[in-house]
Amino acid sequence: MFILFVALLAPFFSSFANIIECKLSNNIFKHPATMIFYISLMNCLFMPLLLFFGIPTLPAPGAVPFYFLLAFIDVAYLYPYYKAMKVIDTSIVSALFSLGQITIPIMTYLFLDERLRESQYAGFLLIIAASIVLSINDFKMPKLNRAFYYMVFVSLLRAFYVVLQKYTFKEDDNWINLIIYVNIFSFLLPFLLFLHKKSAERIRSTFAEYRKNTKVFCLNEFLCFLGGAAAVYALSKLSAVTSSAINATAPIFMLFISLALKKMFDIRVKETITPHIMIKKLICFVVIIAGVVMVAL
Repeated sequence: MFILFVALLAPFFSSFANIIECKLSNNIFKHPATMIFYISLMNCLFMPLLLFFGIPTLPAPGAVPFYFLLAFIDVAYLYPYYKAMKVIDTSIVSALFSLGQITIPIMTYLFLDERLRESQYAGFLLIIAASIVLSINDFKMPKLNRAFYYMVFVSLLRAFYVVLQKYTFKEDDNWINLIIYVNIFSFLLPFLLFLHKKSAERIRSTFAEYRKNTKVFCLNEFLCFLGGAAAVYALSKLSAVTSSAINATAPIFMLFISLALKKMFDIRVKETITPHIMIKKLICFVVIIAGVVMVAL
């Protein structure tokens, strides 16, 4: 039960971070490339805290390319993700992360030799169906919006990311390494944006805004660190399928965090909270929870 609690901390902390990133990317750093650069600057800030839990080791030679590939995906998925945040509610964007999970049972079977029970396959179908319904704007004319297509790509990347994480852990057998080396590479990669003239100009022109919001970025990185550390530790103990299913609860945390921020501090986030929409979301969230339970138990 303890490891399931740790696994649930990952979507909880990540939901807080996603709300902060939504505010920053929609209101201040409106070009995704600029946001990616500044959000990555503090990637290594809290890594020393990992020393309380374990000691990093030199990576196994065969694991180094996988660490780099993980870092590349960690940076690359942010571009379409921030684009989606400009179009649709944050909790729905988060729910759409579940779309790629349909590929996880296939990939884990092929690369990790993990097999599922029939009830787990049914749970995955419930999660994916609820995620698609969340992305439909009008039940009378079910049009899938731009965010759906952005998030299909993002969710496929993230699904592959989780499987690659588990595979890399089996290669290197150190969950601390899995955080440290990926964070180092993902800190360095965005500096390549300076090779693109327009991106470099945007980064320079928004540096004053970054300095003004340094504390916000620091808080965001701390939440990302907690969520990421919880996710990696849980993945080292659980199957990739179970870990991904638990992460599908993120939109539930995100919706209720958004409601709490609005009620307690009058902080408004991109979240539609009308009675009709709330009923739709709550029904979908109940279905997602049912799917998660079927996969995890």
